[in-house]
Amino acid sequence: MVTIAGGYDHPNAPSDGSDVDVIFADALPEELQCPLCSQALRMPMRLTCGHAVCHGCVPELKSKTCLKCTQQVDVSVVHLDRGLQKAIQQLQVKCSYVANGCPWRGVLKDLQVHVNGCELRDIVCPRGCGDFFPKKDERKHFETECSKKMVVCEDCQKEVSQRGIEVHRKVCPMVLISCPNQCELLERPREEINLHLATCPKVGSSCPFAEFGCTYMGGRELLQKHMKEEPIRHLSLLCDGVLELKSLVSHMHLNMEKMIRNMQKLQTKSDILEKLYGSQLVWRIDNVRQKQNEARSGTRTTVFSTPFMSGRHGYKLIASVALYGDGPMRGQYLSVFIGIMKGEYDAILAWPFVHKVTFTLMDPNPNVEERNNVIYVVKPSSSRENRPYLDRPISERNASFGAQKFCDLEVLDNYVRDDVLYIKINVDTEHMVVL
Repeated sequence: MVTIAGGYDHPNAPSDGSDVDVIFADALPEELQCPLCSQALRMPMRLTCGHAVCHGCVPELKSKTCLKCTQQVDVSVVHLDRGLQKAIQQLQVKCSYVANGCPWRGVLKDLQVHVNGCELRDIVCPRGCGDFFPKKDERKHFETECSKKMVVCEDCQKEVSQRGIEVHRKVCPMVLISCPNQCELLERPREEINLHLATCPKVGSSCPFAEFGCTYMGGRELLQKHMKEEPIRHLSLLCDGVLELKSLVSHMHLNMEKMIRNMQKLQTKSDILEKLYGSQLVWRIDNVRQKQNEARSGTRTTVFSTPFMSGRHGYKLIASVALYGDGPMRGQYLSVFIGIMKGEYDAILAWPFVHKVTFTLMDPNPNVEERNNVIYVVKPSSSRENRPYLDRPISERNASFGAQKFCDLEVLDNYVRDDVLYIKINVDTEHMVVL
């Protein structure tokens, strides 16, 4: 049995360089499947109950209940199971382009390297014609099929696309033609014939269906007779022209669909990268009323954002908000914080973290000019008492720092629209070392 896991690269998963479809050679063991997305575990995070889910699926555990054993879990203490991740990377897979005839078979961790060099992988024409084809056919496509291939018109010496050369020749001003009225003017450039038609003694003698293939030529009186005697033939020529046009439109429609699908894939990847590697997070908090009630009752006093990065190879951060306030400000102010998480590039970053962080509570007023955002700026000090917050994390994340008095709860309703709250967190990168 072969399991095809196109969803293995689902949008919620953190990007790790894998952007290909994964086709497992054998049936995927149940313990290596995520119970939330039903795909192979992507960066498996071990829950407190012992089961694992994808890193990108952790935020989907809204009920905080494991789907496999129904135990309550604490998503704030999940950890990456490197052993399980290694086991998944050793699974046997086929080339993502096995349908194109590629016989390669190997372990998952080698798939990306293989696909990058696979001659049977599908690529989109780099010249922009919109066609998809196997990499090995690239030269053939450029030489014989690409509509963007440029050729030189033999008559006017202008460059035109190969696909458009026949259309060009029908209007090229330098192509030699004879007068369509069968006068004595023969084999002259089209631009000269066009000027001649205004004074041609046999003007009006060509059939109106000449563009569709009718070759009749004659005087005006004979032309009227010809039109009355040949309606069926003219209709047939017209139908042939319509069918040819329909075929061309169908081909263009297929190319358009291919280009749209490719653009959608690129947009999805762009959105993922923007969320993961931007220096700011625009955090959408849904179900605000319910979460406020949970905070007020003490059931769930703090809500966490998804982790985000200060840059592609920067600090890994996470935001949190106490919707009913924190500490002495409980019941009075909304509190907001940011915490530094253990990241992949911590060993080559500068410590302690001393970069300015700006929290902005977004005003949803549709009139931008009248918006009154709440802004709070934190400039971390590297003093001794702040080092537990700002030093390189030795556990999953440091204690959070931020603003206990961020927004008065009495005016908070002004910033809630459709039971949604938006908080923007911006990290100043002006003095940050770019890796």
